Amino acid sequence: MAPFSESTAEKVQRLRLELDQLRAELAEAETELNNQLEDVQAFEFRFEAYVGQLLDQLSTLESEVNSYLTQIKLMRHQQSFSDSGAAFDPVDEQFRQTWQQSPETAVPKPPPPPPPATQAQLKKIYRQLARQFHPDLAINEADRQYRTDKMAAINDAYKAQSMVELMALAEELEAHQSRQQAAQPVDQEMAQALQEEIERCRRRLRAVDNELRNLPNRSMVELALQVKLAQREGRDLLAEMANDLERKIARKTAERDMLRAQFNNL
Repeated sequence: MAPFSESTAEKVQRLRLELDQLRAELAEAETELNNQLEDVQAFEFRFEAYVGQLLDQLSTLESEVNSYLTQIKLMRHQQSFSDSGAAFDPVDEQFRQTWQQSPETAVPKPPPPPPPATQAQLKKIYRQLARQFHPDLAINEADRQYRTDKMAAINDAYKAQSMVELMALAEELEAHQSRQQAAQPVDQEMAQALQEEIERCRRRLRAVDNELRNLPNRSMVELALQVKLAQREGRDLLAEMANDLERKIARKTAERDMLRAQFNNL
């Protein structure tokens, strides 16, 4: 029995049905992703209202405490040198030298090596031509032979690092594709357009599915789940976190005030 041979019109109809199904799947996946992202965003706003500002306040206090500790250490070091009669720099000069290194004494970062622009351009156009001239894209045997010959020329031009030859082949490819498109029947053009749209939808669907799979790995999503589990036990986890931060802020404020008094008495 002879194998079934699909006509161009039948292919167009099949691709249309496939595209409609893909679009429906994509719309459903994007809706699910958007709904989950809205939930995450709503929780982030709630977290910021309960905890975010307290975290910023605690971070500021910790920076102030560390700054006072450093300055007190420097001043005590200066006083010990003063008591022993050794030469010393003023404390503000020591602090400047330690924490505010001038651009003249700072070790400059070595500049990154310049990218090989010419090689990158050669590689870019080579890859473009290799994809576009690939024999698997041939529409018939004559076109396959033409593409095979041109692929050999592309490889030779790239080995010779000849930009002129690669550019000439690119211009020839453009003319060749224009001739092919002019010769293709309307149904073939439609089938090609449908196939390209199908591939685009598939790529987008893979991207959305990947984002949905990775969404639970976000720290905010994990915290939101913990908050929900705590609610089932009758606890307000965000309020507990806020209370704990307020206690830490109170202790750190007292520490900061004590260090400030020590610094002022030195």
